[in-house]
Amino acid sequence: MSQLRFDAAMNEAIHQALLTAWKAKPESIRYRPASEDQLIRFESEFEHVPTEFRLFLSEFGGGAVGSEWVDGIEELFESHRKFRKEFGPPRGWTMTNVFVIGWDGVGNPFGIHQPSGKILVEDHNFGGIHTMAESFEEFLIEGILR
Repeated sequence: MSQLRFDAAMNEAIHQALLTAWKAKPESIRYRPASEDQLIRFESEFEHVPTEFRLFLSEFGGGAVGSEWVDGIEELFESHRKFRKEFGPPRGWTMTNVFVIGWDGVGNPFGIHQPSGKILVEDHNFGGIHTMAESFEEFLIEGILR
């Protein structure tokens, strides 16, 4: 199995702490890891999965990260279809260059901003696009270890 590296700065101790804490979560709040075939199928229909999220899907699978649910591979198909359908004027989503990885508890999409690596959420209640975390690694550390 490949080592998960969300960022070159992530050390082995952090990786192991994340993985240990993740595996200690009940199976009912974790999705099964994605197979390479599932990832290829997703990418053939949609777009390239960002490296750090691809590794997360293949090793962790998806599920509850803090108060949010991060899509597993099967949920990812549905999320991307939904986001595409609801994107754009007159009152649709406006986030661009974001790879959606889930929907928050009130139905807002959140994902990885491809140019910056930040985790962004678009808020349909109060408006605007907001930063949830400075990186996917930070998002996982905050949601799994703290």
